Amino acid sequence: MTSFALKIIACITMLIDHFTYLFIPYSSTVEIGGKLISWHLVGRGIGRIAFPVFCFLLVEGFYRTASRRKYMLRMLIFALVSEIPFDLAFTDFSGTASCMSYQNVMFTLLFGLALMYLYEELKARYLMQPLVFNTLGVILIVGVSAAAVLLRTDYNYLGILIILVFYLFRGKKQWIALGMTFVLWMFSERLEFFALTALLPIFCYNGKQGPKVKYLFYVFYPAHLLLLALAAGLK
Repeated sequence: MTSFALKIIACITMLIDHFTYLFIPYSSTVEIGGKLISWHLVGRGIGRIAFPVFCFLLVEGFYRTASRRKYMLRMLIFALVSEIPFDLAFTDFSGTASCMSYQNVMFTLLFGLALMYLYEELKARYLMQPLVFNTLGVILIVGVSAAAVLLRTDYNYLGILIILVFYLFRGKKQWIALGMTFVLWMFSERLEFFALTALLPIFCYNGKQGPKVKYLFYVFYPAHLLLLALAAGLK
């Protein structure tokens, strides 16, 4: 499976997740095997696939990009561009919440990029000094995770930890599976365990790019949020 195919899977499942969140009530149910299943939970469960796939692609992009600094700058620009559509789609403007109370997921991905960039710098300088390297590494991880929490980015510290799993165990499927399971078990709600199904397409990745559509996710993310916000305003 190419990176292009993974991007398509992530975009579709993200759209399903956001559409479900905005338009399908929890009370909407279907009977399966004599049990009532909430369509809302089904849609949100499918949506859990998107974020781990984007985290995986983020790490692959980090290693393959010609310029890591430009990669971070590009992510920052689109995070800023996406914030208004994100607020329109998900922020309560009734006066009980402000636009700055919750930030879009691109900020989380940006923090993940910054974490990997700084961790690589630590490797270059202190890898031969294990005590110093490990101490600074822990401080860095805690610091970036805390920043994500303080700025209330989507997925916040959980997102940082998932990115870290793909980064630290890159190319080691068993360790990625164990790491993801541990992180979700320790730090997330039950619904997030559906994210483990994302490992199925991720582990089918063949290292190839496929059709070159560099800005697919960057454009799709704010565009679909804006369209959903407009649709929600019309309902």
